Amino acid sequence: MSHYADKYNRSLKSTPSSFDHVQDYQEKSKKVRREKEAFLHREFDYRDYIFAPEGYEGVMLFFYIMIIPYLVALAFLFLFIAKSSYQLFLEFNLASFLVIWAIGYEICAVLAIIIFFYSWFNDDKTDDVPTRGARSGRGITPRFRD
Repeated sequence: MSHYADKYNRSLKSTPSSFDHVQDYQEKSKKVRREKEAFLHREFDYRDYIFAPEGYEGVMLFFYIMIIPYLVALAFLFLFIAKSSYQLFLEFNLASFLVIWAIGYEICAVLAIIIFFYSWFNDDKTDDVPTRGARSGRGITPRFRD
């Protein structure tokens, strides 16, 4: 072996190979993937749930807060109070925006609390790595193998 080839082999052995870096990364990603954050400590960003152009999330959030409870209250009044009768529905004083909005706000708040508790109770404490279940016929994909 020539002097240069020997020097090259020694330099390869002294520096960690890219395979070692890959193994380190895989070990770290397994730990991060298996650590599950508590339900109440998760980050929540409202901008992920608002359909709005970039930079106009606040304006759209204001319109959503004003319009959605009002529409929910109108639907509630029509379906449950007026019993789906258009003639009875027209007898309501629909000019009082704040009263109708307050009814809708309460309905939306109750629905949000129910959805929150439903998500909290259904939050499983197991690892995120899927296993072969009774419903799964395909098994584990190669991406999730250990």
